[in-house]
Amino acid sequence: MTSQSPSRELPYRDSSPTSPLTPLSPNALPQWIRQNRPRSALFSNGRIKVMLIGVGCILMGWMLTSTLGPTDSDLADLDSAYDVASGGVLNNPDGFGSHPTASAKQPGILGDVELEEEIEIEEDIEHGKKPSVTGALSELHDAVKDKLQSWNPYFVKGSHEAAANASTKAKHKGHNTTTAILGGEDVREGLAEHEKLGARTRIGKCTILFHGNSYWERAIRTHERHDREHGYRLHVLRQELMDDVWSKPAYILSLLLRELGKPESERLDWLFWIDADTVLLNPYIPLDVFLPPPGSEFEDIHLVYSNDWNGLNNGVFPIRVNQWAVNLFAAIVSWRHYRPKEPLVFRDQSAMDSLMHEPAFAPHVVQAPQRWFNAYQGEHNETLAPFQIRRGDLLVHFAGVPDREARMNYWLERAEQHLDDWEVPVKSTSYPQEAKDFWNEQRQRRQQRKEELAAARLKGKELVTQLEQKLKDYGDRLAANLKEEIEKERGELNSLLDDENRNNDLKLIEEEISKLEEKASPLDSALSEANKSLLKSAHEAIFAGEKDLLESGFHDSGSSSNPTLTPYLQRISDTQPSAAAGVEPVMPSIGVGENN
Repeated sequence: MTSQSPSRELPYRDSSPTSPLTPLSPNALPQWIRQNRPRSALFSNGRIKVMLIGVGCILMGWMLTSTLGPTDSDLADLDSAYDVASGGVLNNPDGFGSHPTASAKQPGILGDVELEEEIEIEEDIEHGKKPSVTGALSELHDAVKDKLQSWNPYFVKGSHEAAANASTKAKHKGHNTTTAILGGEDVREGLAEHEKLGARTRIGKCTILFHGNSYWERAIRTHERHDREHGYRLHVLRQELMDDVWSKPAYILSLLLRELGKPESERLDWLFWIDADTVLLNPYIPLDVFLPPPGSEFEDIHLVYSNDWNGLNNGVFPIRVNQWAVNLFAAIVSWRHYRPKEPLVFRDQSAMDSLMHEPAFAPHVVQAPQRWFNAYQGEHNETLAPFQIRRGDLLVHFAGVPDREARMNYWLERAEQHLDDWEVPVKSTSYPQEAKDFWNEQRQRRQQRKEELAAARLKGKELVTQLEQKLKDYGDRLAANLKEEIEKERGELNSLLDDENRNNDLKLIEEEISKLEEKASPLDSALSEANKSLLKSAHEAIFAGEKDLLESGFHDSGSSSNPTLTPYLQRISDTQPSAAAGVEPVMPSIGVGENN
């Protein structure tokens, strides 16, 4: 039997070596693996690189600052264009400055400074906003971008880009947003887009301020809280459109045309003009209180105005956005060119007053109490004067007052304090009841006027018809020139009554009726003479008939077969002696207007 030998054991390959490891010497390693010994020199390669980078950044920053910053000539021009201490104080409340300064040619109050930047700086100062690294980098980026674009001779920054930039900034602002639609125009939205929740702005404000000072800027800022409270849009023009005071109606006309160019769902319904020297005192009064009540009854009222002791005061007024308003302000702007000989005491205000009394515009305006939205200041103690401001009223207007800045400062300080006894809810004021009574009174006046107008139209139509028949019957009794004048005046009255654009003017209809009646007086005289002649002929015919009866034997018979004629025949017989004496008796008429 053969026995099997055990298998040979093989050593494990991963087992430790039988001899210990010998450490390697650093000198035995290749040169590229060896670690270099650190240098202890002062200017090492790394430090030199860092220092060079820092010096380069400093030089680049200095170059950008010197290139983008204002020069001495720019500062000199700025000082000559605007005097911070005095400003361009308005000497005329209706003129927005009778003596324009150099700043009038600039888009903003401070010359070339953008309006948005002015407002942002003011807001930052008011709220104590601290500068940040992010803001500095953003400003540096904008400055470099503008500078590079200015080097391009074919680049022109248009209004679309300005509007886009303004809308981008508006997203990062709160309630008071600014959109540069026109150069030198400041448009502030009362509410941001995300706060409107799809609702459209129904009422907008507009004013002009390009010769103002700090008091006038503060007066404009008193409207900001009012605009945020009710979502009103404020348009502020800061550059001249026309000479003298005519920029005001021109700007209103441009706003009306701009709004009418929008879809009906996006345009404003009313524009509320406010002079820059008005201080808003109660932000809780909505402008809707002063507008005609909704409904078809007052849809033809397009302008609400107020008067003072000089007549019309167009410092504050609402106007409806429609074609009628465009026609009115187009006529105001063109007044000087088409009616150069007519005097204008108060310039654009006088032109507006004259046009409002013309038949095309008069039926669509209504005069409101002055205190509603055009109140004047009084003494410190309140009175019941119809023109004076009272606690809780909307605003105070400083039109034509002496020492205007001092008076404005007094009321500006009061408005900026936000006192509870002045800023009261609208339901706690007398405005709602006053407005209700006012429009009820207007409703009664309009009804009375309709009745008077209908009566005047009827009277005019009857007069035209009667004169037409009289001219046919008795026109030959008149001289040719008188007949022609009556025909002409009758035609004018008839055309007035048939003209839909003029037949609503009660005063004009009454004047034309009076003129026609005066012209027709010779015809009435001729008619009266004709009636007298006819009456005389009738009496002569009656007398001849009675005489024939007497001569036919009624007197001799003593009686008549007709008992009705017996008394008259007796009276005729009694007159025979007079006839025999050669005196012609006066014969009574028989059966004319008598009852037996």
